[in-house]
Amino acid sequence: MENLLKPSVVLSACRTFFGDDQATVGWLHGIKTDDLSATFRKRAFSLHPDRAGAIGRSRAALEQEFKRLHGAFRVLMRAVTLGVAGSEKEPSRPPPRPAHTRSTETPGTGRFHSGRIPDGELRLAQFLYYSRIIDWRTMIDAITWQYRVRPKVGEIGRAYRFMDAPAVFRVLRASPRSERFGDTALRLGILSGHQLNVVLGKQLQLNYPIGRFFVENGLLNRARVESLVDQNRRHNVRARHT
Repeated sequence: MENLLKPSVVLSACRTFFGDDQATVGWLHGIKTDDLSATFRKRAFSLHPDRAGAIGRSRAALEQEFKRLHGAFRVLMRAVTLGVAGSEKEPSRPPPRPAHTRSTETPGTGRFHSGRIPDGELRLAQFLYYSRIIDWRTMIDAITWQYRVRPKVGEIGRAYRFMDAPAVFRVLRASPRSERFGDTALRLGILSGHQLNVVLGKQLQLNYPIGRFFVENGLLNRARVESLVDQNRRHNVRARHT
């Protein structure tokens, strides 16, 4: 079981579980096992093999994704329980913020970030969390929502007839947790570089912007989201030139 707690394994599990290739072990700070369980139930429902016919996906592909999700969930539950997040030399639980600094813009129930905004590039949900506009649980819900509604590379590849169902299953079976689906398909020769670029471009075109989550759930209005998107963009420009 100790092998499950290697930093590389925990990092891979974070990226699989949260559906974000930029996820880090630090994302586990402040999260509780109840939070993990709630997120797992939401994602497990969307990936359960019994829904294959209803959502037009291969049962075999869903079974593989569900298996990977469950494996990542087991790793993260043990990591949170044992405080593995402390391996990044940060406290496994952030100290509580003083009451006068707590954000009042979002009625979330999770923990708010304490400390400064990181200097590196951030995605919008991360930027909102580190800016204390949303709490930890809201950030995870938003990321999970975007992952759930995002068209999958395999689905788009099949729509373009670049690959068939057996090819999708072959990629899923051969893809290590640290490698993205498209990179595995390219490595196996199932997709060419041009085909992968076409698929990724279409995925970006069809992807719902994560700001929509906050608007649809009444957490922020559209004008506020647009302003924050601009602030996030300026932060990332500064980060790239620092």
